[in-house]
Amino acid sequence: MSKASADIVGSVGATFVATIDSGTIVQATLGGQNLPMGADKRSVTVTNLAAGDSTIQLGLVFDPGDPNAKIGVGSVTTGKAQAHVPPGEILSTHVADVIDLFGG
Repeated sequence: MSKASADIVGSVGATFVATIDSGTIVQATLGGQNLPMGADKRSVTVTNLAAGDSTIQLGLVFDPGDPNAKIGVGSVTTGKAQAHVPPGEILSTHVADVIDLFGG
């Protein structure tokens, strides 16, 4: 993976909310640690983004007819973070997928 192919790129040490716009997140981990989920079950908080490549592992549920989920960035508390343009997608047929991150 590289900065050019990451779903979200941010500054090292950034704290931000990673989002999806469809489906439900039932579990999210980064580096083996559970991430706090938002009440909407479509967002997770990343704290202290590491340098280089990292990956959020997601457990997902999609209802029949849900569209593919676009990956985005919600609030950014510290540093900088932005989603790839065009945004990455998670197929609505997947029960597990990832959000690729790059800290630089």
